[in-house]
Amino acid sequence: MVKRVLILSVLSASVLMGADGAKLFGAKCAECHGANGKEASIAGKAIAGDAAALTKLTGYKAGTFGGDQKATMQASLDGLSDDDLKALAAHVATLK
Repeated sequence: MVKRVLILSVLSASVLMGADGAKLFGAKCAECHGANGKEASIAGKAIAGDAAALTKLTGYKAGTFGGDQKATMQASLDGLSDDDLKALAAHVATLK
């Protein structure tokens, strides 16, 4: 019984914590976009404060959005869940 309660507690905590957009940004985005999202990427665009980030990230991952950098972005987003993309987009929106 105690083991079951402990497992449920750990699972509940992980769901509540969710994806950490700042950590994901640091691992997946900062190399090209800078730690504050203000650096122009190879494509020449800063992303700080982008309100449409979720739509773009979802499109990049699906391969339905983007130009010259579509393949690069698609590879960068490989393995990220929809919740990860939401967390990333929420973090990008907070960057000023």
